[in-house]
Amino acid sequence: MIAAILKWFAGVGVLRWIEETDFATWLREGDIYEPFSTYYTLLGIHSIGMAIVVGVCVMLSARLLGFQRNLSLASSDDLMRLAWWGFYINLASGILLYIAQPRRELMTLVYWFKMIAIVFAVITMSAIQKALEKVEVVPNPDGSGTMVEVIPVRARNAALLLDLLWFFAIVSGRLIGYTQPPPPP
Repeated sequence: MIAAILKWFAGVGVLRWIEETDFATWLREGDIYEPFSTYYTLLGIHSIGMAIVVGVCVMLSARLLGFQRNLSLASSDDLMRLAWWGFYINLASGILLYIAQPRRELMTLVYWFKMIAIVFAVITMSAIQKALEKVEVVPNPDGSGTMVEVIPVRARNAALLLDLLWFFAIVSGRLIGYTQPPPPP
């Protein structure tokens, strides 16, 4: 059933037209500046965006899960802004990589798993960002006169989920290159 749906997507005329445009051919086979292949340069940019978004998210998740308690969450707005920039770099480069071979991507089952993981990761990132706005700073109950950040339990659970989703998206993305079918005729 799933294979039939994927084959139907691969045969859609619009996708074939996109794939046969000069721009898509340049993305797939051209050079940005010899000897730098356009496609592999885009993959490199995609990796940099992924390193930014996932790196920031894992760092914030670790803090939300109780590591490095001496680091304040006050700067989390700036870090989340950086994470969103990494995501936008990934979104732009991912769209270009998709344009290069849309039928082949849609025929790859792992690609769909990656997209689902990314959608849920983005939703979870938004939830964490909202939860970080609700972090309370209260006096330490031990009477030492220091302040403690109280992190909502939902934020901790969302942090763990976010790490798992990004891990799944990265592994799925890596597997795409090994599970793609040959280019459709």
